[in-house]
Amino acid sequence: MLEIKRVKETVLLIGVMLPGVRNNDYQESMVELARLAETAGAEVADFIIQRLQKPNAGTYIGKGKLEQLKARIQSEKITSIIFNDNLSPSQARNIAEAVHCNVVDRTELILDIFARHAKTKQAKLQVELAQLEYNYSRLRNLWQHLSRIEGGIGFRGPGEKQIELDRREIQKKIDILKSKISNIEKTIRTQRKSRKDTLSIALVGYTNAGKSTLFNRLLKSQRYTADQLFATLDAQTRSLRLDTGENVVFTDTIGFIRQLPHALITSFHSTLMEVMEADLLIHVVDASHPRLNDNIRSVEAVLTELGADNKNILTVFNKSDKLRGTKALFIRKNLLVDDPHALFISARCDENLNPLFEKIKYFLSHKKTLETFYIPAIMKNLVAYLFENTEVIEDNWDEKSEKHVLVVRVLKKMVPGIQRQISKQEYDDLKFDTNN
Repeated sequence: MLEIKRVKETVLLIGVMLPGVRNNDYQESMVELARLAETAGAEVADFIIQRLQKPNAGTYIGKGKLEQLKARIQSEKITSIIFNDNLSPSQARNIAEAVHCNVVDRTELILDIFARHAKTKQAKLQVELAQLEYNYSRLRNLWQHLSRIEGGIGFRGPGEKQIELDRREIQKKIDILKSKISNIEKTIRTQRKSRKDTLSIALVGYTNAGKSTLFNRLLKSQRYTADQLFATLDAQTRSLRLDTGENVVFTDTIGFIRQLPHALITSFHSTLMEVMEADLLIHVVDASHPRLNDNIRSVEAVLTELGADNKNILTVFNKSDKLRGTKALFIRKNLLVDDPHALFISARCDENLNPLFEKIKYFLSHKKTLETFYIPAIMKNLVAYLFENTEVIEDNWDEKSEKHVLVVRVLKKMVPGIQRQISKQEYDDLKFDTNN
């Protein structure tokens, strides 16, 4: 049988460095772009960085640099050029016409990676929706410049009638995808409601900070991990019983990145709901990353966009095993000045993660209140529920009222539901629900 080998796409990375940007910082951003390109299956031939006062309105880079780029593309058989920023549709068209090469901007690259890594039905639908919505508003110019390039995913020559047909077809597909995702979200909301009275913790962080590795260590799970950007896209939720006897739900979410496309935030809304509804966010930071402060700010920016920036956040500096010497001491000291409650760990190497569990339990203690419940004898299910899900301090029986008198330390958010159950005296096995 003839073996077919997949040939990697050869790409050039293009950046425009503006005034006020430090050289080291921009070089690092280009290194990140290279990692994104490699994650997308490309082989990076070189970086091209041009210093400009501002990007060229028509071609993003200067015309002279564009001519040099065209010569390199022809001589080195470059298949695609990838820009470190987003291009307008007209810029993408003009560049493609000038260099006769596939042109990709940062958002398109990230969307491509998400499409490659999506495994579940929900993730695949969400990525497809993000791609369609990103391209819909760009269709007129995108369609015209793709028509001039071989392999332009089915586009064959410009024309208003065809563009409008494409618009309608894309909008129809968007509506279908939104309907399918909505049905999945209904199931997710039902699952979420069933654990409403359980403390929920979401792991957030910059992509490749080690969230999934930490999740596996904490939950003894087998979630896929890899030293690459966006290795996992699907949120995964697991329950863990602490040594206090309480159940805590942990969720590992998708990684964030600088300039995370808004289309992805919108389409992954149901996945990111775990972040918005969590009682505690554990922000996992790669302590060894040369631009860790930038990464922290990028995550904070996404949390702000989600409306989750006012959450309780515990910062965990991961990969501390990679910190060495006096530089490591300097980094630890300075980071703890900004956040004295932060922890340094190595999810991969640490044998003991007790300090993290102690921090979680400390947070739990501030989410609890001491309550006394007078429960009718007939409500045995509620008594059993409280023994299972709260810390029972006292258990007495009042002969006069024929009620259990339970003194418990309980999550504050559970109290209203428990009180409603007692007032209703709904004790039927099938009807018992502290969420109502």
